[in-house]
Amino acid sequence: MLFILVLLSWSCRAELVINSQLGHSNFEQEPLMLTVDEAFRFGSYVEGSGIKMFWQVMPGYFLYRDKIEVLHDGKAQIIQLPQGVTRQDEIFGEVMVLDGLIELHTTFPPEQAVEVRYQGCAAQGFCYPPQEKRLTSAKMQINPTKW
Repeated sequence: MLFILVLLSWSCRAELVINSQLGHSNFEQEPLMLTVDEAFRFGSYVEGSGIKMFWQVMPGYFLYRDKIEVLHDGKAQIIQLPQGVTRQDEIFGEVMVLDGLIELHTTFPPEQAVEVRYQGCAAQGFCYPPQEKRLTSAKMQINPTKW
């Protein structure tokens, strides 16, 4: 019995030494995922006769281009988005995605409510549920860069 315990301890020690030399750890943790609001920092403000919206997408994350929508009175509006880049997605197939700073300007009067929808993922494969933001001028600043 003592022989088996000694043999097991040598085996475990050898595995630890080999793994440490290869740069592996038996206690490696999965990388921490950002919350949806950390991964896709959304903001908006009143600018002129419309609303300016933006997302700061953190490195290693992306938004699906076709999942970004702006609705007014419950109807999807035509919006201008950057072209984006093609990505092969395990679920949706070939899709266009956006990352970095994404800006969008609407021409809706700021006093009217606008709903914004979007969805994104981490490049590691974790996807967030669709998000919705309701914007009204009462909750927004006037263009903060013009103060």
